[in-house]
Amino acid sequence: MAQVRTCPKCGLLMWIKDEDIEHPDENTMRVTCPHCHETVRFRLVTEGSNAAGPKMGH
Repeated sequence: MAQVRTCPKCGLLMWIKDEDIEHPDENTMRVTCPHCHETVRFRLVTEGSNAAGPKMGH
């Protein structure tokens, strides 16, 4: 399954495959943007209705 996220560095959409995701800890996912080739991190929500999804800056 692929996830679609906006790269916080270049602003372009990334299609992220599960095998491309690294988990440095249980609260963070890390991927490399296919456009700008920067490593980006997303904090994961661990409680509530959006649990296991990336935090959207709130």
